[in-house]
Amino acid sequence: MLLMTLISTAALISAQPAPALTPGAAAVLAAPGEARSEIFDGRNWTCGPDGVCVARGPGVSQPIGRECRRFVARFGAVTRYERDGAALTDVQLAQCNTAAVR
Repeated sequence: MLLMTLISTAALISAQPAPALTPGAAAVLAAPGEARSEIFDGRNWTCGPDGVCVARGPGVSQPIGRECRRFVARFGAVTRYERDGAALTDVQLAQCNTAAVR
């Protein structure tokens, strides 16, 4: 009986779809370059040659504006920055991009 219960439970678990992995943060670089990957502020950032950057991981607890400025200081100006599905406005992006190395 115990064996049948375990088999039934295993069948139910394996029948459920795996949860989709969603990025913790994402950005689009204003000036795309070479593909790169690095760990920064507690996230594993991967940027493609098209300038699209995706981050996985919990990240350091900080306001999104500060997080964006730190990202821009390291990677360059952005045309889009979002975290947990919320994107910065044009005004916020302008403030964020002031951290870009000139």
